[in-house]
Amino acid sequence: PWRTYYLLNMRFWMTIKWQFEYYYFMEILYAFLLGLIFGSFLNSLSYRMPIILNYHDDLKEFPDMGLSFPRSFCPNCKAPLSLFSLIPVLSFFIQLGKCKSCKKSISISYPFFEILLGILFTLILIKAGSINYIFLLNCLFIFTLILIARLDESFFKIPFSLNLIVFFTGILNNFYFTSLGLGFVSFLICFAVLSAIKFLADYILKKDSFGWGDIILISNLSLFFGINNLPFILFVSSLSGIIWYFFKKRNTLEKTIAFGSHIALSGIWLLFILWIKNFIR
Repeated sequence: PWRTYYLLNMRFWMTIKWQFEYYYFMEILYAFLLGLIFGSFLNSLSYRMPIILNYHDDLKEFPDMGLSFPRSFCPNCKAPLSLFSLIPVLSFFIQLGKCKSCKKSISISYPFFEILLGILFTLILIKAGSINYIFLLNCLFIFTLILIARLDESFFKIPFSLNLIVFFTGILNNFYFTSLGLGFVSFLICFAVLSAIKFLADYILKKDSFGWGDIILISNLSLFFGINNLPFILFVSSLSGIIWYFFKKRNTLEKTIAFGSHIALSGIWLLFILWIKNFIR
């Protein structure tokens, strides 16, 4: 009887383990697919938002463009995309990176950001353990930061609406992990100090030193991570900006660095570094 009991017990726990591994694998798959979908959405927003916010000239074909109107189209010939062409990553490779209508090449940035979001969402799932509140919050946080980085790199502007989303993710993160009061104190101290530095730098340089969007974004990251991580954000974003300048812009006449892009990327780096640090502990 004891042997029968042992075998039944082992079979039970093996079944539980298999089911757990199966469901965990499926959650990872769902997270990756969700990242692909949001990567496609990010590509769409990166194209539409500058036009909607007047960072870029309106399209004569679509003078009333919105976030959902018109339906997705080729940026070259403006032909509407079929449902098949909207499938993230897969459609790009099946079509050999070309539009079905005009046969012009499609930017590699489209599948790149789709795959990038897929990988990042998968890593966030591993960090969170399952598809839960923390997973969704961090996905929204990273999605917004990447969108900010793309827009600021191209137009040197950070939409206030995106900064507002980062601000609310910081509030929700503080509500879950620490306290709202401590988060607001971090935000206000950071905003006050950086504002004072900006006014002083503007006075000395006799020109606009850095934008308010950058100050608000750094303050939002201070709200999300705590003011104790502010030195890391400033150091990594500054180092990243300098390296980017020397590798990409040293041979051009453009002397301005889109600092907001590097601030946003430093927030993503910090999120995963803190995760690895806690994991090692």
